[in-house]
Amino acid sequence: MILRGQRKGARLGGEATVKACILLFLVLFSWPFLGVLDLPATFLGVPSFPAAVFLLWALLVYALSAASRRISRNHEREK
Repeated sequence: MILRGQRKGARLGGEATVKACILLFLVLFSWPFLGVLDLPATFLGVPSFPAAVFLLWALLVYALSAASRRISRNHEREK
């Protein structure tokens, strides 16, 4: 979907990326999605549930740090 005034292929801005990340991870950390990961299996000797929660958390930290770097670069360019 292209909004008015937005060119085709335009990427999300930093603030919009942060909001999208927060919404995505709220959905991913809800019980129905976490319940799927609660299996009687292990990943490198770690039970699948804690391993999956840690990996999702690490993705959240990475995505939010990348978005904050993008926001700070945009603010530096505006100066």
